[in-house]
Amino acid sequence: MLAWRHCPLDANASWPLITPSLAARTALQVSLFSWLLALAASFVHDTAQAAPSLLPDTEAMVRMIPDREYLEDSAGTLSIAEVTDETKPNEWVPAERSVLNFGYTRSAYWTRFDLEQTGQQPRKFFLEIAYPILDHVDIFVFRNGKLLKQTRMGDRLPYHERLIDHPSFVVPLELVPQDTTRVYVRAQSSSSLQIPLYLWSPEAFIEQSYEEALTRALFYGAMLVLGIYNLLLFLAVRDISYFFYVMYMFFITLMLGTVQGVTFKVFWPNATWWNDTSILIALNGMVIFAILFLRSFLAVPAARPWLSKFLMLLAGTAVLAASMSLVLPYNQMIKMTMALIIVGIFTGISAGLVRWYDRYHSAKYFSIAWAFVLVGGLVFAFNKIGWLPRTWFTENAALLGAAAEGVLLSFALAYRVNQEREMRELAQKESVEAQRQLLAHQVQANEELDQIVRIRTEELELANEQLKKLSHTDGLTGLWNRRSFEAAFADEFKRAHREKLPVAILMIDLDNFKSINDRHGHPFGDRCLIAAAQILEGCARRPPDMVARYGGEEFVVLLPGTNTSGAIYLAERIQRGLAETTVTDGDAQLTVSASIGVACVVPDSSDNREALLQAADQRLYLAKQNGRNRIES
Repeated sequence: MLAWRHCPLDANASWPLITPSLAARTALQVSLFSWLLALAASFVHDTAQAAPSLLPDTEAMVRMIPDREYLEDSAGTLSIAEVTDETKPNEWVPAERSVLNFGYTRSAYWTRFDLEQTGQQPRKFFLEIAYPILDHVDIFVFRNGKLLKQTRMGDRLPYHERLIDHPSFVVPLELVPQDTTRVYVRAQSSSSLQIPLYLWSPEAFIEQSYEEALTRALFYGAMLVLGIYNLLLFLAVRDISYFFYVMYMFFITLMLGTVQGVTFKVFWPNATWWNDTSILIALNGMVIFAILFLRSFLAVPAARPWLSKFLMLLAGTAVLAASMSLVLPYNQMIKMTMALIIVGIFTGISAGLVRWYDRYHSAKYFSIAWAFVLVGGLVFAFNKIGWLPRTWFTENAALLGAAAEGVLLSFALAYRVNQEREMRELAQKESVEAQRQLLAHQVQANEELDQIVRIRTEELELANEQLKKLSHTDGLTGLWNRRSFEAAFADEFKRAHREKLPVAILMIDLDNFKSINDRHGHPFGDRCLIAAAQILEGCARRPPDMVARYGGEEFVVLLPGTNTSGAIYLAERIQRGLAETTVTDGDAQLTVSASIGVACVVPDSSDNREALLQAADQRLYLAKQNGRNRIES
């Protein structure tokens, strides 16, 4: 029979070499059926608690370590000498669960067990502590009361210092017939403290490693495919929901890869400080992008503004927690993060149900998918806290929930794309049908429709003319507007440059117009503007002349082919016309005056027309400075 304990490795012993290339070749040869069998076997291994059976020396085997005892070292200061001193009253407690799970604790824990080989030949085994995120793991091997070997491991040490290249902590053992080997394991961690112990024969360990690698490859491959699929959808339809979902899947994969020890092995084998921090970053990243995804996917801001604000508050809290995890201790931040995850999960399922109640078309798929996250996330969190024992299901609940959710949410996203496409196709069909009916009606009443078309065409032409006029004229005064003036000015200025003719500008501003508005009101001010516009149009009557309202109480007169004296003459006529006109409205009567700036030039370039406008504007300003109701040239 085999009873349980640990022994040193003979330096001359021959051990099977486990290489990545060998694992990859074997993994490719294992079928999906063998993977399912491996999953079932792992469940049995996690829950088995019976004493080991007698096995032939040639048979591959794996066993949970039974008959263990554990000891709490609350101060974390006990040495191996103090633990093994039988004269001291150390309070060893028999283990009641197949996997020791102490949750988040500052204490160090010791566990001990005895191994005994009763066969005829020495046998080689691997002792695995299948929890890759323990900070410190010390293994002491005694045979017949003598310390043979001490091994120090943990994710606070560089990965290359491990005896066996494996994400979990694995040490080789050799059990000698008729000798008792006692193994002491000391574990301490800022993360959840769990000590799952397995004893493997080399053959079983190789098979289990390949099956585990295949399982993880299938999962990470599925997440990669889903991520690429949704990223391509995001690039195609430009819907931010798909980007949030890709980032959410990335952080799920990062979290699971870190907990399983894969990222430490592959990506940062020497960055021991980052290993625990990356878990916090991944967990908070999951919360951030899950919240942003459901907020966008369920169209929460438009339908439920108060819920949208709460979701943004939750996402902001996760961003703060992720930032704090870079500076605060892991054992403080992980509790806050776990609480945030639980709140986020319940918030997500509540948001899905609320939008389902709102009859939002994609909410039901989201709610079903999020239910898997609810179960998997809660089981995972409660397991790490120590409320649930470590079993195959509790250890892989987050992985299973993430995989199921990923598939269902991908279906939900695809469903939304299909629904949008169907709505577009329906709209196109309705448009085609409407066109067909219209054509049939036109065929039946061709003459009547021709007449209607002619009438409508005439009305449309008239409306277009009116619109064109409205777009080029000032609505109050009926003068040309500034845009029309700018276009005409550009053309006349170029013509004057080509023909070497003068072009003049009058900038006209009604004096004290703000006071008129303040004293008599805006309607009376509008009458003054209309009266001034009529006087300007009456004075500038040549075909090329143009009068426009430049803005507010300011007008501009364009005088092609007019020199300075002609422009001044026209300005004087305008002033006389204003002086002779009285604007009346009820009891209110007023004569309006204006300040006028005159500028004239024979252009030497077709591109400097702004200079002429500026000159007229400056002279208008000078006229107002010199007392208003005057002309400056």
